[in-house]
Parts: sequence; C-alpha cells; structure tokens
Amino acid sequence: MLCHTAPSRRIAHAVLIALCFAASCKVGPNYEKPTELPTSTWTQSSSASVTPSEPELNEWWKRFDDPILDQLVAQAQESNATLEQSLANVRVAFAALGISESEYWPSISTAILYERHKTNVSQLAAQGVVTAPYNQWALGAAMASWEIDLWGRVARTVESSKASLESQVEDLRDALVSIRSQVGMTYMQVRTTQLQIAIAEMGADNLRQTLEMTTQKFRAGTTTLLDVNQSQTDLDMQLAKIPTLEANLAASIFSLAQLCGTTPAPMIELLGKVAPIPSGPATVGVGIPADLLRRRSDVRSSERLAAAAVATIGATEALNLPVFALAGNFYLASNQFSGLGSWSNNAYSFGPTVSWLVFQGGYVNSMIAQSKGQAQAALANYRNTVLSAIQDVETCISALTQSQETTRRYQTAVNSAQQTYDLGNLQYQAGTIDLENLLSIQNILLDAQTALAQSQGYVAQNIVNLYRALGGGWESSSVNMAADEAAKGKGSS
Repeated sequence: MLCHTAPSRRIAHAVLIALCFAASCKVGPNYEKPTELPTSTWTQSSSASVTPSEPELNEWWKRFDDPILDQLVAQAQESNATLEQSLANVRVAFAALGISESEYWPSISTAILYERHKTNVSQLAAQGVVTAPYNQWALGAAMASWEIDLWGRVARTVESSKASLESQVEDLRDALVSIRSQVGMTYMQVRTTQLQIAIAEMGADNLRQTLEMTTQKFRAGTTTLLDVNQSQTDLDMQLAKIPTLEANLAASIFSLAQLCGTTPAPMIELLGKVAPIPSGPATVGVGIPADLLRRRSDVRSSERLAAAAVATIGATEALNLPVFALAGNFYLASNQFSGLGSWSNNAYSFGPTVSWLVFQGGYVNSMIAQSKGQAQAALANYRNTVLSAIQDVETCISALTQSQETTRRYQTAVNSAQQTYDLGNLQYQAGTIDLENLLSIQNILLDAQTALAQSQGYVAQNIVNLYRALGGGWESSSVNMAADEAAKGKGSS
C-alpha cells in the first residue's frame, strides 16, 4: 500500500507546483504603450511671441498679474461642480478596482439554520424507521467556489480596472485644466466687454458734443435742421449699442459665477469695478510636441483607456479555458439547539472542482471579438487624441501670433483715426468741412477703437487658450492631490 501512496503524493505535489507556476501566467496580449509622434517641432514656434523653450505652466494665470483673476481661479478650483463630479468619478473607479481585486479572495459567509423535517415514506415506516417530524439545527460557515486564477482572468480584470481608474484621474486633471482656462477666458471677455462699453460711452459723449455744436450752428443760422437731426440720429444709434454690450457683460459675469460655484450677486460685486484687460506675458514657451504625451491629461487618459481595453482581451479569452476552483463548508449540526455547542457535532466538506464551458453557442468567442474590436478602437482613439492635441496647440499658436499682429495694426489705425478726428473736429468748428465728413470720421474712430479692444481681448484669451492646449499645469493643485488620494482610497468623501 505504501508503494502506491508515495508516487501519488509525488504526483499531487507536482500538479500543485505546476498549478502555482501556471498561475503566474496571464493569457491575452500584453499592452505596449504607443510612443510615436508624427512631428518633432511646432510649425510656428519661433515667432516674437512664441518660443521653443519649456513652457511655464505652473500657475500660469499669475503671469497676468491680476489679483482678481487669481481669486477667481482659486474659487473655481474649490467650488466648481464639474470638478466635484469628476472627483466622485475617481472614487467610483477606485471602488470598481476594489471589486475586481476581491475576486482574488474566497467568499466566506456564516449562517445559522433551523429546519423542521417530516419524512413520510411508507417503506421506511414498514421497516421500523422513525418517520415522525424532527428538528434540525445548524451553525457554520460556507465558502463559495474560490477560483484559482490559473490563466490570469482575475489579474487581467484588475489590470483593466486599474487602468480605468488612472484614466478617471486624468479626466479629473483635464477637467481642472479646462475649468481654469474657462475662468481665464471668461474673465478676459468680461474686461474686454467693459472696455467696449467704455469706448461706446466715450463715443456717445463725442457725438453729444457734435450735436451741441451742430445745434449752436443751427441757432446761428450757419447750418440746417437736417444736420441737427442727423447728429441726433447718430447719437441715438451709438447709445443703442450699449444695452447689447451690457447684456453680454452680464452673461459673462453669470458664466463666471457658475464656473466658480456661486451665485451672480457676489460676482457682480467683485467685477463691478472696471479694470483693464490683463496683458499677460510677452512670450510663451511651447516646448516640443513629444511633451504632450506626458503633460496633456486627455492624451494620458486615452492612453490608459487603451491599456484597459487591451487587458480586457485577456480576461475574456480566459473564459474559453477550464476553471479550477476550491469549494467547501464547515458547520455544527444537531437535532437539538443545545447540540450546537458540542464540538462532536462538527462536519465539513472541502475539495477542488474543474469546470470547462464546452458549448456556449459562440458567446465567449463573440465577447473576445468584441473586446479586440474595443481595444482597436481605443488605440485608434489614442492616436487621434494625440493628433488632435497637436492640432490644438498649432491652432492656438497661430491664433495668438495672428491676434497680436492684428492688435498692432489696429493700434496704428486707432492712432491715425484719433489724429484725423482731432483735426476734423477743429475743421468742423471752423466750418471748413461739413457734418457728414465729421460724423464719418467719428464712426471710423469708434470702429477702430472697438476693434482694438476686441483684438486685445483676443490676445489675452489666446494666451489662456495656449496654456490650456499645452497641458495647463495641473500638477500642483489641491484638486490634483485630492485625485491622488481618491485613487489610493484615502478620500474622505
């Protein structure tokens, strides 16, 4: 008998060693991070306003030297509802990772049972077996089937969940970058609209002076009532522009209130005092395109989603392989409740199982095909996200350089129009030009001043937008630290 036992033990040990060794393997493809980029430099990175130096993205808004902008960005980071939602999504993803990791462990439950049985079997009764009703009590623990992760199905599921969690963290960072840029651009729009309102009111004052001069000329008999009416019409037309600008200003302020997680009233109080458009830095470093792979959160997020999709392939392929599991339970059983306290009433069952899905009508194969298609789509989306990021930066660089050139030209036009207006106003008072010429000169000046203000606002907004396109500097912020804490399961709420 001993000669049979020893070989069987050796075989059992060999099987266990083989199972443990195989358990370290994972079916399915291993993810390899894409690194290729179609270009190594920006097409417009050597202009007067854009340089190829490393971008200074950390707290970029402070380069505008505007305390109110600093305050708005800080308030948005603390109170914006979109950021709170994104942070909650990180916590959800962390919980999903915990669910996946729980499959590594057995599921054990405990219970107490009472049953009253009555056996009514005539043959047993004829043989003298007692068939009267009896009680049964049981107390114990049961272990559901505990899968041995021989093919790495659980490991691949955990790998996918972890990558999904990392993607949610990047989505939160991307939301942070987006909210900051929206605050910056909306704030620039507020200051731009306030300047346009001031220009419109200044233009109305000039037209009032013209109307007063024309009225005096009419009373002196040197002009006609037609000129007076024309002056009044131009003034009314100018005044009619102001309510629309004020409505635009209110809309921008309300947008800032929403971004900062507050109501309009305190925002109106904060921004009610007119201030100039912040000019921002004279030059912005943009680095090289390869930096986007490590810096832009949307690129990082899409790369993590691709990793999650590839890991899912292995998890689904493992469904076509046999499942090795352990199952069992331990309990105390007695016909009397008091018997639950006696160790002699213990019982247990324990043993391995092997199951293999032999026929499933193509269900698993379809799941595998689906996961492979999703992985291909995720990788294609990653490449498209990289190209979109490059296009975004290129567009922002072009917009900034062109808006700065436009501003310089409008400034020249305003200087010329101002000189023309000053000269025309003197000539009109002297009677050497008619009213129509003066009003035409005034309108040209107003149009140039309004366009200059709008162009200056575009410059400021384009600087903000370029900072966003470059990655926005999400690293040092309380929101980013909260994301890391939530990803580690340490978030408080």
